[in-house]
Amino acid sequence: MGRGRGKEFEQCIREAFERVSGVSIDRMHDQMTGFKGSQNICDFIVYKEPYEYYIECKSVHGASLPFTNITDTQWNGLLEKSQIEGVFAGIICWWIDKDKTLFLPIQILEQIKKVGGKSIRYDIDDFIGCVVEMKGKKKRVFFDYDMEEFFNGFNGFNDV
Repeated sequence: MGRGRGKEFEQCIREAFERVSGVSIDRMHDQMTGFKGSQNICDFIVYKEPYEYYIECKSVHGASLPFTNITDTQWNGLLEKSQIEGVFAGIICWWIDKDKTLFLPIQILEQIKKVGGKSIRYDIDDFIGCVVEMKGKKKRVFFDYDMEEFFNGFNGFNDV
């Protein structure tokens, strides 16, 4: 059985982070057992001075990321981590059909959910300054992301 596109996307993200000097990245082991208390809140914990990042990777077809694609454990865990000073927590979502990848802070998703939203679109423009576009060079299927630019996207990041 081959690896799924989502796992390959996660590997691309990991390799992109590993190419940046001064970055620590830890991959959280996927817990497939489903036992209570054994689920992880994210795929990666990344540190680059002065911030720590909790990142869950998602890849979707179509124009929106349904919130049902984010488990309660991920949602609540990321939201809890986002309350800590110096920590960014959220989803890196790749809209496969749109060739667009964004880092979506969990606080933004929470704001949308609180007003009845059930998903977020790839062309979101209501939260400019709070969402970081992942830029990179497209290869055949995946992108070669510029993570230096990703980290620079947090300089002057607006409070959400």
